[in-house]
Amino acid sequence: MKPIFLELRHLKTLVALKEAGSVSLAAQRVYLTQSALSHQIKQLEEQYGLTLFERKTQPLHFTAAGERLIKLAYDILPKIAEAELDIVRVKEGDAGELRIAVECHTCFDWLMPAMDAFRQHWPLVELDIVSGFHTDAIGLLLTHRSDLAIVSEIEETPGIVHKPLFAYEMVGLCSKDHPLANKNTWQAEDFIDETLITYPVPDDMLDLVRKVLSPKGIRPERRTSELTIAIIQLVASRRGVAALPYWAVLPYLERGYVVARKITRKGLFSQLYAAMRETDAERAFMQDFYHTVKAKSFASLPGLAPLEK
Repeated sequence: MKPIFLELRHLKTLVALKEAGSVSLAAQRVYLTQSALSHQIKQLEEQYGLTLFERKTQPLHFTAAGERLIKLAYDILPKIAEAELDIVRVKEGDAGELRIAVECHTCFDWLMPAMDAFRQHWPLVELDIVSGFHTDAIGLLLTHRSDLAIVSEIEETPGIVHKPLFAYEMVGLCSKDHPLANKNTWQAEDFIDETLITYPVPDDMLDLVRKVLSPKGIRPERRTSELTIAIIQLVASRRGVAALPYWAVLPYLERGYVVARKITRKGLFSQLYAAMRETDAERAFMQDFYHTVKAKSFASLPGLAPLEK
């Protein structure tokens, strides 16, 4: 029997397939093209002479051999991650402070699970969110009032580095009986006679306004609310329409409170980056927090896409 070389990348790929449920989504999780991931799995199957999962099921159905390797992955990968962190702690120490500033109202829901996981890795790192919504998150970094900022645009600033987190789609929201519910895709002109409900932030921080409406000179009536659920309630009662991240509104769509529609033929996509001071970017716990946030987001938020800087 020829030797079989099972590598960590194979285990990570199998876990991604198990959790994502499809080859295309798993490829995004491990930052491979779909063809590269398929080739990797095919090589592994050829080595074993066994099929690891059924290709035409949704979600993927794993064979007994595939399930055994996935069990191995879940046993081994956490131990490897823990050992690597222990080594880093020995080398660099394990104490510090990490204050996070955010400039998006919908960040908190997906940040909390990542923060919980990070605390288990680095119990002596003081982790905190700088209270309030911030329109100048980079300024907080420069004045050392925060250590990491979640931002939607790269603002080239000396001493600040930006690391890509993910891209996500913004969808248009309206009530189920609104006339726009009959359109699969909304264009800029569809907002002319509508009341647009947004968070109370400057227009240059609203991608719908900045990328779609302003270029066409369209300025609909406005209404604002601090809370996502309040925006959903206003939309459901036909007080206006809104544009919010798909992953943030999916629970309300599943309950039938409102309907979501694509904005422009190509879709309206936004991005998020982690910004930090250049002098801190290579600190072990800063890097671990960044990778934890990224991994937790792709594992739990629907519809994300990899983002290159």
